[in-house]
Amino acid sequence: MGVVGSISVWMLFITAGLLVGGTWSFYQQDKKGPTVVMGILAALALAGALIVLLGAMP
Repeated sequence: MGVVGSISVWMLFITAGLLVGGTWSFYQQDKKGPTVVMGILAALALAGALIVLLGAMP
């Protein structure tokens, strides 16, 4: 994995963390729609980071 792959993994993990924080915030405010959307986006960012990290996607 090169420098670009390493940076993309870090950026995806950071994005996933921020999205999880947003999800929690919306959950505490009892806003169902944004909670679901942010949760799905967080899961996609985490999955993308893991895929790049494991080398399944160059």
